[in-house]
Amino acid sequence: MADVTGEAALALRGEILRALQEDGRASYSRIAASLGVTRRLVTQVVQQAVDSNELRLTVSISPDLLGLERFAYLQVAVEGAVEPVRQALVALPESSFVADVAGVFPIDVEVRVGADPHLSDVLATIQGIPGVRSVRTHMYESIEVNRYSPLRTGHTDFKVDSQDRAVIAHLQLNGRASYRELGEAAGLSPGGARLRFERLKRAGVVKVVAMPVRDHQRETPSIGMGIRSRLATGEMLQFLRDLEPEFLAVTVGSYNFVATFSRESATELIAVTDALRAEPGITAVESWANLRVLKEQYGEGDRLSVVSETSTGGVE
Repeated sequence: MADVTGEAALALRGEILRALQEDGRASYSRIAASLGVTRRLVTQVVQQAVDSNELRLTVSISPDLLGLERFAYLQVAVEGAVEPVRQALVALPESSFVADVAGVFPIDVEVRVGADPHLSDVLATIQGIPGVRSVRTHMYESIEVNRYSPLRTGHTDFKVDSQDRAVIAHLQLNGRASYRELGEAAGLSPGGARLRFERLKRAGVVKVVAMPVRDHQRETPSIGMGIRSRLATGEMLQFLRDLEPEFLAVTVGSYNFVATFSRESATELIAVTDALRAEPGITAVESWANLRVLKEQYGEGDRLSVVSETSTGGVE
């Protein structure tokens, strides 16, 4: 960014990376045009973020395709050393998000499970980890926003074949692989690979995302919030959406909503908490800083073995 320096350069860099969060395969040329910069600059910014392990361009897989039906947010109280508990939760196949937290509970974790009794089995496994004193559980009634994962659609009858799987597997390695590369991986022409990808994307089965790698960042990247409200769910959801959370769920338990917010600075995060506390319809807000995100995986690396096969007929 030779022609842009200081705070302006940092702000521009942030805008470029945010443009990829919703669509990791967004055109660099279109991003450049919208920001009034060159495509070369956009490419450089993204490549530097990937090379420095600040960002990974990958694909998230729909919970439906993985046979996942229930989701819960857990706050874990620990006695003694935290590290063994931390490692066990990260290794748990059902955990999709694990973070070190500043607050009463030193670790929070999101789990995604199949039909009953899968959830109770997972909770029993977590309770049985040496050092876990207690687990506070909040069931998701619905997930309304997840910047880095497809939402559950209910399309449980959607099937993929071996070529779809090959396309998805290659996108896990490189979310911006060209259609030629995807075709070679799946034994398809570039046009055939494009059609496969568009079908998967249109059905909400996959979402290519630019996901931040947050386990080594020095500054607090995000805050979690448990929110209780006296307003109708729909009315409160609109208010919360306007605050641009990266994650938002309607919950059953101690909170009516669980949300995650990330911003560029602590000042901006404080503005979010102030807005929430000033809303008359909100009766209580509990917040916690995600000091270090240890695991954030929404279908990456998961095998699609839950879905039976059926025969079906470069990004810039």
